[in-house]
Amino acid sequence: MNLSIQSLNNVYDAWRIMAIDSVDLVVIGGGLAGLATAALVARSGKSVCLFEQSSSEIGGRARTSVHDGYCFNQGPHAFFPADVGAKLLKELGVSYTGGIPPATGFEIRDAKKYRLLVSGSSDSMTQANESSLGKVFAQLSDLLNKSDFAELDNVSVQEWIDRNFHDADSTALMKALISLTTYGNDPEIQGAGSALHQIHVYNQGGVMYLDRGWQTLVEGLVAAAKNAKARIVMGKKATKVQRNSSGWQVTLSDLGQISAKVLVIAAGPHEAEALFHNGEKPEVLSKAVKEAKPVRMVCLDVALSSLPQKEALFALGIDSPLYFSVHSAYAELGPQNGALIHVAKYMGTSIKPNPREDGKELEELLDLLQPGWRQLVVKKRPLPNMVVSNALVTAANGGLSGRPAPRIDDGLYVVGDWVGSEGLLSNASFASAKRAAQEIQNELAPRL
Repeated sequence: MNLSIQSLNNVYDAWRIMAIDSVDLVVIGGGLAGLATAALVARSGKSVCLFEQSSSEIGGRARTSVHDGYCFNQGPHAFFPADVGAKLLKELGVSYTGGIPPATGFEIRDAKKYRLLVSGSSDSMTQANESSLGKVFAQLSDLLNKSDFAELDNVSVQEWIDRNFHDADSTALMKALISLTTYGNDPEIQGAGSALHQIHVYNQGGVMYLDRGWQTLVEGLVAAAKNAKARIVMGKKATKVQRNSSGWQVTLSDLGQISAKVLVIAAGPHEAEALFHNGEKPEVLSKAVKEAKPVRMVCLDVALSSLPQKEALFALGIDSPLYFSVHSAYAELGPQNGALIHVAKYMGTSIKPNPREDGKELEELLDLLQPGWRQLVVKKRPLPNMVVSNALVTAANGGLSGRPAPRIDDGLYVVGDWVGSEGLLSNASFASAKRAAQEIQNELAPRL
């Protein structure tokens, strides 16, 4: 019988788990939040075991797939080097490299391209009114400097824009910028405080496209967890959790069981709630499931053997919720002359994807910005209904303060992009992991 090295590792990890029946901490889920929590708690000397249901991939939406030498993230991923995630990765010794793209490119209006944030002109583009754009950004910068973001938690993006911008062009540009930085497209219900804080974080350090994709972070977190003696078990799905005399009992897909003093669920609210059977579902999870409005995108990831138009590296839709970026122009994501492009459409939480029409719209955007791309395709991967975040931060729920805290019961925690009062997207995952780890260490500390 031929077994791959990965298969042998999985068998060995499974044997090690069978040899124990109790640990200090079980983590369910191997995304960024789960891996970070496992690494942080294991570093304090506690016994930690993490279960990832996939037998071949770890990292959740942060995983990167390699095709013909091109590193495909799951749609467009941007790392905010000035936010909480960077601090936590530094603490864990996770290194990464990449490039920070300039705030230049095109805006798309009426299916035409215009210069955005830059001076100069070209025969291949139409010049926008840069002076009016400059005024909008100057006004935004001034507003951000004066804002108390927490005070805007109960204010919607639309309400905040209506208070401060009074012409159609400025309003459209502000909505586009908020979609760009938060991935949301629900100004009527999205909380203004968290959205504006995200723009503020961008202004502090921009965004970074990571060399070799976000798998770099995943591998760094896996190494940090294993170096701290945490056990990572692949190919075993947790199917049920319930309290027992020592804390928590976790039942696995192979009917194996393991007990833990503390349990962390690093999954979305629906997946977390489904682990509780027989009417034992925590009220916090049931409430989160009812309120959660997943943030979605329609994505088209494209690898080209070369880039037809070298100057067209970024574009943002102003009258339509579209995004285009050549991430390989700033990060090592493929062969030297190749190009890795992400094209996307920001979807409102109430909008149902239409794969045929949405895909056509994204390909037409590519036609506009990179004419001739069809003859240079190495691989084209559509993601017609990708969940970017498990829950939109809404004004009606109190903004970030309305999200559940990591600790939801004695010995029971949740972590992820929908948890905690700090951060959006991956930074919410990192922030909730940090908070959970701190509280778990206190909970497991010896009583004097």
